[in-house]
Amino acid sequence: MINYGKMSQNAVSAVSYLASCWQDPPCKVSSLEIAEKRNLPRPIVAKILTSLSHGGLIKGTPGPGGGYWLARPPASITLWDVAVIFERADPEIMCPLGPGWCGNGPRCPLHDSIVELKTTTEAFLKSHDFGQFTSALHAPADS
Repeated sequence: MINYGKMSQNAVSAVSYLASCWQDPPCKVSSLEIAEKRNLPRPIVAKILTSLSHGGLIKGTPGPGGGYWLARPPASITLWDVAVIFERADPEIMCPLGPGWCGNGPRCPLHDSIVELKTTTEAFLKSHDFGQFTSALHAPADS
């Protein structure tokens, strides 16, 4: 099962911004711009961009005139591609009764629901790509 934690959420936010800037040739975006536009802490964005670069999803150049851009078209990058860089995909089902319970006797009362949640989450992450972010999104209105 893959957890979709805070780091994955922040990474999806950063990649969605890069997708909104997608062009051919690519426009370069700074980590500061991503942090400001997505209301994320700059040190976190820097870590995320480094991991995404090592994962092959983005490219970057340092220094003045440098920046980051998607390594391939947004429609070819799924939420799953981003999440697996930041989260450990565990093939085992997380049983609330403890490790080794399910599959070694009667199933716990939540087993089927947890399997369904795992399947639904993975299907969602694999079926949604960043192509839907290619048109610029406006910041939410102040409440």
